[in-house]
Amino acid sequence: MKRKLGIIFATMLIFSISSYFLVMTFGRKPLVRGEEEKNIVTSFYPVYIITGNLMQGIRGVRVVNLTENHTGCLHDYQLTTKDMLLMETADLLVINGGGMELFIKQAAEKLSGLTVVDSCEGMELLEGKAHDHDHDHGQEEDSFKEQNPKKEDMEEGQDAMFREDTEEMEENGHVWMDMGRYQMQVHTVADGLCAAYPELAGQIRENERIYCGKIAALMQEYTDLKEILSGLLTITFHDAFIYLCDSFGTEVVHGIDLDADSALSAGELAQLADEIRLHGVCYLLAEKETGGLAEQVARETGSTVVYLDPLTSGEDDLDAYLTAMRANLEELRSILP
Repeated sequence: MKRKLGIIFATMLIFSISSYFLVMTFGRKPLVRGEEEKNIVTSFYPVYIITGNLMQGIRGVRVVNLTENHTGCLHDYQLTTKDMLLMETADLLVINGGGMELFIKQAAEKLSGLTVVDSCEGMELLEGKAHDHDHDHGQEEDSFKEQNPKKEDMEEGQDAMFREDTEEMEENGHVWMDMGRYQMQVHTVADGLCAAYPELAGQIRENERIYCGKIAALMQEYTDLKEILSGLLTITFHDAFIYLCDSFGTEVVHGIDLDADSALSAGELAQLADEIRLHGVCYLLAEKETGGLAEQVARETGSTVVYLDPLTSGEDDLDAYLTAMRANLEELRSILP
């Protein structure tokens, strides 16, 4: 009996050691890599870039992104065995939060001892879809409703995105698209890293100062956009753009969150076109993956599609966020007089 137990124990030990080295050898490419005394895993691209900047130049640290710079958001992401093995080697897991990583609940049940840093902790979040805005259209709006009585008689569950929603809306975790909130994420992650590695706090705080300085400089460079974009009416085809609009005072008539495989019915498209004409929306904010739908709506209404990067994936580059956000701001600047 003892011999059998010994064999089982030895087999489990060999498996654990083998799993560790498989992850270390063939796992995700780290953004920051030192002597690998400390292993930090991040859940999602935006916090991957934040953590990499905060740990830049610090020896003995390895920062790896769990989802491998996964294209798009992680609403339907499923953890793999490889993911679990990677988290078993981690000292710390840094997540975006705000409901972005629902799969983390699954991991928490199996890895209850893993410290998790939530970059959205304590932050005020926007809603996932914008309510109808309240403008004083007076008789124009009343006339529109009279000419479109079906909008008030829609069956339950159909065309819900075009009705005034009386239910509580889902929180929107795409906070990194607002550079002010992104700075708050940096501070929160820095606090978590300093708490986990107090002996590295001095270096982490210095990196925090440098990176936040770069973000602040970019914000200062585009302060003129707030005056230009404030009050402009838009429709967004990705929840991330709601935060970008909020940071510049741009008003979202409707927020439509679609992935590359989603579509709207003919009725929904027609109602969306009606809303655009009613409110005089000139610009539709979309990412290229879902741009086909936006282009279709633009052809129907004469509006313009503005392609932006939601920054949910990108290069393994410490300046990747700043580069992509600058490109977004230049795109917005180029469409306006």
